[in-house]
Order: sequence, then C-alpha cells, then structure tokens
Amino acid sequence: MEHQLIGNEEFTLHGKSAGITVMDFWCWAFSDLIANTLRGVLAEFLVYSSLNRIVPHDTQMRENWLPFDVTSPSGRRIEVKSGAYIQAWTPENIFAQIRFDIGKKLAWYNATATSSTVAKRNCDLYVFCLFTAKTKDISLLDLDYWDFYVLPTSVLDEKVSDQKEIALSSLLKLEPVKTDYAGLGAVIEYIKL
Repeated sequence: MEHQLIGNEEFTLHGKSAGITVMDFWCWAFSDLIANTLRGVLAEFLVYSSLNRIVPHDTQMRENWLPFDVTSPSGRRIEVKSGAYIQAWTPENIFAQIRFDIGKKLAWYNATATSSTVAKRNCDLYVFCLFTAKTKDISLLDLDYWDFYVLPTSVLDEKVSDQKEIALSSLLKLEPVKTDYAGLGAVIEYIKL
C-alpha cells in the first residue's frame, strides 16, 4: 500500500461492500493507546505532528524497518522512545519504573534487503516521551500530561556509550532539553547536535 488511507475505504466481498471500513478496523485494533506497542507508535506520531506544526510539510506515512523513527523537515533523524507510569496490565496505584531502550542496533536497508554489520545508534537525536498521568482516568490524548526530553545522540555515545537502557533519573543527569508538546518541534529542529 503506497498511499495514506483516510478511514472510509471499504472492505469488499464478491465485488460489493462488505459493510465494514478501515475506520472500523482502526477502532477495533488501535483504541487501547496505553498498551506499550501502541503507545510507542502514538509517541512517534506526536513527534511527527509537532514538527508539522512548525514547518507544514507533505503528509508522511510511518515506515517500518527504518533505523530511526521520524525525519524532521531539515533532515534530522529522530529515535522516539516512550514511557508511562501506568500500564495497561497494572492495577491503579502501581507505577512502572521509567526506563528507555537506548541500545545500539543494526540498521536494516530496505533497498538492498541487508542489514549493517556494526551496531550503533542510527539517529541524530532521541526524543524521550513520558506520559506522566498516574491514573487511568486521564486520556493519552490529553497532551498536558506528556513531557518530552530531547537529547542529541552524541551525548549518549559520549556518556553512556555501551548502555542498553537508561532510567529516567539517569537520563535527567545528562541534561536533555525538557519541553511540552507545543515547544517540541522547535526544540527538535534547533537543538545543537
């Protein structure tokens, strides 16, 4: 599929409408935004949309298998990580420890169907997205409950070169730029690499 769907596309059966749409599928499959895998994709979307707010550009579709998650309008390669105190499977008042994956990875190249031979951090910067709510009553759609920490990859390579993950407390010691959603796009585009 090479074009972006809008949701009203219909499934067909024997050449006629089957009475279900792509939107029906999206609602069924992707409504539990707190689930770890979907929250990660949501965080990628928030980063992408924050960039589109400051420099409107053509609509992109998420690409799987890139060695980074989002490209800024100026070409910065961004790795997006997400965390949350509440998890889909935990009861109220039990909070997750915030840890982010920062391990070096092999890059996959779609054009040649090969991977790199050396693991590294394949991006210019990281955006660590933290949903700060501590109750399941608060929607992930409420952007007031998201904090964003932007850090050049060079800092991770210098300070925690071989580390595979980082706790929020250790991340804060590296002095990332903290921002809200409204300021995120500008921080990404203008942070010194």
